[in-house]
Amino acid sequence: MSRFLYYLIFTSMMAIITTPVPRILLVQSADGAIGSMLIGTAAGMLFMYITVKFFIQFPGRDLIELLQAYTASWVRIPVTIYFAFIWFVAGAITLVMTVFLLITFLTPEMSIYTITLSILVTVFFGVLLKSKSVLFTLEIVFILMVPIGVIMFFKLYSSSELDWDQVSLSIMHINQMPKYSSLVATFFTFLGCSNLIIFNRYFKEKQKISILSLVAIGIFGVLMLVTSYFIPIGLSGFDQIDQFIFPWTSSADAVRMKFGIVERVVFIFMFLFVTIAFVSIIIHWHVSYKLILSIYRLKSLQVKQQNLTPFLVVLVFSIIGLWVTVQLTQYELYQYTKYYYYSLPIFVAVFFFTMLAIKRGASQ
Repeated sequence: MSRFLYYLIFTSMMAIITTPVPRILLVQSADGAIGSMLIGTAAGMLFMYITVKFFIQFPGRDLIELLQAYTASWVRIPVTIYFAFIWFVAGAITLVMTVFLLITFLTPEMSIYTITLSILVTVFFGVLLKSKSVLFTLEIVFILMVPIGVIMFFKLYSSSELDWDQVSLSIMHINQMPKYSSLVATFFTFLGCSNLIIFNRYFKEKQKISILSLVAIGIFGVLMLVTSYFIPIGLSGFDQIDQFIFPWTSSADAVRMKFGIVERVVFIFMFLFVTIAFVSIIIHWHVSYKLILSIYRLKSLQVKQQNLTPFLVVLVFSIIGLWVTVQLTQYELYQYTKYYYYSLPIFVAVFFFTMLAIKRGASQ
C-alpha cells in the first residue's frame, strides 16, 4: 500500500479527538460503549478492506472518472451530490468543534467571528490546492505531529494522575449491550479509506493490501480508540466523565510535565488538536469540492483562461461554515452530530451500491 493511503487512514483515526466521537463513547461508558467499540472496529475494518480492494482494481482512477465511464447520469449525479454533502458536513463538524474548543480553553474573550474566519482563511486556500499537494501537505503534517503525539500519549499513560482503578471499573461494564450511537461513532473512525474516491487518482501503481497492512491499521485504530476512551476515564474518574463537554481537553489539563519547556500537557494537546483539525477540514472539504466541480461548473464565471467556479464553491463552503458555527450551541452540535453518525448505514449502502454499479458497468 502507498504511504499516502496510510496517511489518509491514520490521520482519520487520529482526527477522532477533533470530533464528538470520544464524548459519545464516554457518555455511554456504563451502557455498552466497550461492546460497541468492538463491533464498530470489526465493521470498520471490513469496510476498509472492501473499499481498498475495490479501488485497487482501478489504479489511477477516482470515483468521478469511474462514474462517468461506467454509470448513467441518473446514478452519477445524485450519488455525487450525496457524497459531496456527506464530506462537507464531516468537515463542518470538525470546524465547529475546533472553534468551540478554542473559545473554551484558549481565547474566551475573542469573538467567535474572528476565530472562525481565521480558520476559514487557511482552510480556503488549503481546499483549493491540487489533490497531490493536499497529499504532500498531509504527509508533512503527519510526520511532524506523530512525534508530538507519541510524547503526549507517553506522558498521559505514565502520569501518576492516571487512576488505573477507574479504568478497571470501566472495563467491568464490557458485558453491557452495545448501543447504536456508540457503534456508529466507532465505525466513523475507520472511514479514512473512503477518501480514495478522489485521491485514488494519484495511486497509479496497483496497490496490494496484505495481512500485515490490515494488522498495522487495526492496531493503530484500536490504540486510538482505547486512548481516546480510557485515558479521560483514568484522569477524570468513571462517574464524572460524562459531565465533561470536552473530556479529552479537560483530562489533559490535569497532567503536568515536571521537566520540560511546556509545563501543562494541555498546550501540547491543543497544538496537536488544532493542527489535525485543520488537515481534517481541508481533506473533507477538498473531496466535497472536487465532487461538486465534477457536475457543476459555471461558464459565465470564465475570466480569460481561468474559471472562477472553484473559488465560488469554496467561498460558499466558508460562508455556510461561518453561519453554522455562529448558530449552533455545544449541545446542538453533539445532537446533530449524533444524527449524522446515525445516517452512516445509509452512506455505506449508497457507497456499496455505487461500487456494484461501477463493477457491473466495467464488466460489460
